[in-house]
Amino acid sequence: MKRLIAFIISILMLRGAFGEKIEVKSQFKMNKLTFSYVDITDGYTVSLPACKGSIRFNRISFSYSASSPVRAEFEYRQGSDTLKEELLLGSKEKKTSMLLDGYLDRKIASRLISVSFEPIVKGEKCILSVSHFTCDIQTFPQENVLYIENEKLKAGVNLRWGGGLCYFEDKSDGTYGNLLNCHDTGRLVQQSYYGPIDIEGYENGVYSDARWNYNPVQGGDMYGNNSKLVALEKDGNQIRVVCRPLDWAQDNLPTQTYYTNVYTLTDKGLTVDNSAIDFLQTAWLDREQEIPAFYTISALGTFVFYDGDEPWTGDTLRVEKDLDFWGGQPSFVLQNGSDETWCAWTDDAQYGIGLYTPVAAKLLAGRFMYDGSKDSDANSTNYVAPLADFKLNFDESYTYTYYLTAGSVTEIRNTFQDLH
Repeated sequence: MKRLIAFIISILMLRGAFGEKIEVKSQFKMNKLTFSYVDITDGYTVSLPACKGSIRFNRISFSYSASSPVRAEFEYRQGSDTLKEELLLGSKEKKTSMLLDGYLDRKIASRLISVSFEPIVKGEKCILSVSHFTCDIQTFPQENVLYIENEKLKAGVNLRWGGGLCYFEDKSDGTYGNLLNCHDTGRLVQQSYYGPIDIEGYENGVYSDARWNYNPVQGGDMYGNNSKLVALEKDGNQIRVVCRPLDWAQDNLPTQTYYTNVYTLTDKGLTVDNSAIDFLQTAWLDREQEIPAFYTISALGTFVFYDGDEPWTGDTLRVEKDLDFWGGQPSFVLQNGSDETWCAWTDDAQYGIGLYTPVAAKLLAGRFMYDGSKDSDANSTNYVAPLADFKLNFDESYTYTYYLTAGSVTEIRNTFQDLH
């Protein structure tokens, strides 16, 4: 009987019976917020009268086109509070949405009071059109971590921490469970980029006894504050999240940046499509950026990668067993022309987790407080960041893709070679 029950459960899981659904349940059309080719250079506000009866919503969605980037501000009632939130809009025509603050706490708004639009660059000429504006009810996730899984693998993203990847399990392995470290808002597989350090009117934060750059971190800031979850979708084996990250060395300061992650799970591994768009009005400089920042449990303490000049031929791998803390250490430079850019953190039996970012040029890696712990919440961790030189440009999207898998070193290499 136990075997029969286990078999039934496995079939239901494969068919998605236990898969959590995130969906829009209802939409209330806001016809007064449909307009075409309005000059918002000096600002434009639409005030909305109270509706007969009440509307309930936790998300706003609409389509728009704009001749330059726009700052939108929404004023609404949530319980007894009157709140305001902003959403920054790029100049490309698109459909967009924003989950209201309080969404993860299951809070509901009852009235949209006004919507204001203005150019992000003050005084810049801007023509705006808006259509299909709705106030929606989107269903709530059951927990802070949202999972996708199949027979072989399970992945989870922390919605409180900007939808950063916090969980990756090889279900065929009974040794470890979660292979990733998620000790705090900085310990996720996540987007994190280093921007300018000198910004007019900006007081730099201090981290590690250093004056810190503008640094949008997907999970949140060094004080434990959470980045805002802007959008969330889940469809079968795929999760899409959008967040507005906080500035790492500041205390609860939203940046002018938005991150989007699309996580897709197969029986081979996890594919993550990342994009970032920034509206800071100070130019960034080209520099080494993490693509992505990546942390594992301490038990996987051996670093494996390829730095030869015969990629994808089965050539000998480089193995580093006792790496120090990565801060201040030089990165491993991959051979010019080599596109075998994957790496892995493994145990002594050569089992572990692999990361492959095709556009990487270097690998920065190291261990912190190494103690061999299997605990994903431990302070000890191993780190690697594939690196590439670039900058974020105002109102331009930067995109890249990385891949995760687990298994023996040979299995990891073969999986990534198939992807290549």
